Amino acid sequence: MLMGDTCTRGCRFCSAETARNPPPLDANESYNTAKAIAEWGLDYVVLTSVDRDDMPDGGAERFAKTVPYLKERNPKILVECLPP
Repeated sequence: MLMGDTCTRGCRFCSAETARNPPPLDANESYNTAKAIAEWGLDYVVLTSVDRDDMPDGGAERFAKTVPYLKERNPKILVECLPP
């Protein structure tokens, strides 16, 4: 799950932590996510995230940065993105 474990909403069906001002994002998250997935040897991944209403793009850039890192390490990997 991208963008940490703290969401800016508070949906009753979800167990993610909620905060109006969540902690700052890890600048290396996209790279580190791709590195871990490559080490695990996965050939299909689903990327999702918490909602981040505090970000102008809602976090879309995180998805856009992570996918190329994944493809760089494994060009044949299948990536499904499920942004909130």
